[in-house]
Amino acid sequence: MRIRLPLLSAFLTLACATQPAQPPATTPAAATVPCNPGHALLNASLWVQSSAEYRAAALGTYATARRMLDAALADPSWHVEDGTSDPAQPPAIILDADETVLDNSAFQARVIQAGKTYDSATWKQWGEEAAAEAVPGAAEFLAYAKSRGVTPFYVTNRDADEEPGTRRNFEKLGYPLDPNMDTILTRGEKEHWKSDKTSRREHVAATHRVLMLFGDDLNDFANAREKNAAEREAIVTTHANWWGTRWFMIPNPMYGSWERAATGGEGTPCELVEKKVRALRP
Repeated sequence: MRIRLPLLSAFLTLACATQPAQPPATTPAAATVPCNPGHALLNASLWVQSSAEYRAAALGTYATARRMLDAALADPSWHVEDGTSDPAQPPAIILDADETVLDNSAFQARVIQAGKTYDSATWKQWGEEAAAEAVPGAAEFLAYAKSRGVTPFYVTNRDADEEPGTRRNFEKLGYPLDPNMDTILTRGEKEHWKSDKTSRREHVAATHRVLMLFGDDLNDFANAREKNAAEREAIVTTHANWWGTRWFMIPNPMYGSWERAATGGEGTPCELVEKKVRALRP
C-alpha cells in the first residue's frame, strides 16, 4: 500500500525543528530551518534495507505460512472469507504486492535523497522500472504454494495502468502467474474495485477456496479505512486466532494506513511529521 511513514526517534524533531528564537547577540537572527520530510522515512527504510531483524521477521512469517498451508489443504473446512467454504473449489491464497512480496525500500531511498515522502509521478516511474526486490521468503513460499496446486492472487492498490510493470517485476522474480486468468487484481481495474480490497477478495472467493491472506497493512485483511485506532485494534483482537494461521502480516515500518489513525491524515508532509511527534506516548 502506498502511503507515508513516521520516524519514531529524536531525528524527527530535528527534521522540523527551528533554531532558537533569540540567538546570541553576536550572530545574525536565525531563520527557520527548512523541514526535510524525507527524513521521516530514514530509520524505517534503513531498517528494511539493512537489518538482520527485518529479514528474520519476513523469513519467519513465510516459513510459518508454509507449515500452515499444509494444514489448510488437509482441512476441507478451512477458509478465510466469511460464509460457507466449498471444498470442491480450487485452493488459493491472496497476497498484497508492495512490502508483502515486493520490497520497495529502494524507492524510499530515492525519495529520502530527494527530500520527499512520496509523489505519484516518482512512484509510477519506479513501477515501470520493475526493479523491486523480493521480500525475504516470498519467492520460496510462492513456489511451494504452486507446487501444492494453490493459486496465488495478488490484490494490490497499484493502479490498473501499473499492472504491466508489476507483471514484469513478478516475472523477473519468478513469482507464479496463471497464464489462463488474471491473478493481478489492481485498483480501478473494474469500476467497483476501489481502495477497499473487500470486493476483490470476494471476487477471488467466488471461484476459489481462499486459505490465507498476506499483507503489510490491516486493510489487506479487513476494511480498516477511516477507522480510528481503537476500531483498528478491535479488528486485530477479533481475529486473534487467525494471525499466524490464516492471516500473515509482513512488517512494514515505512508507511501504512495506521498513519491516518495516528495523525488524522490532514496537513503538509512537515505538519504530519510534527503530528507524529505529538502522537508519541512518553
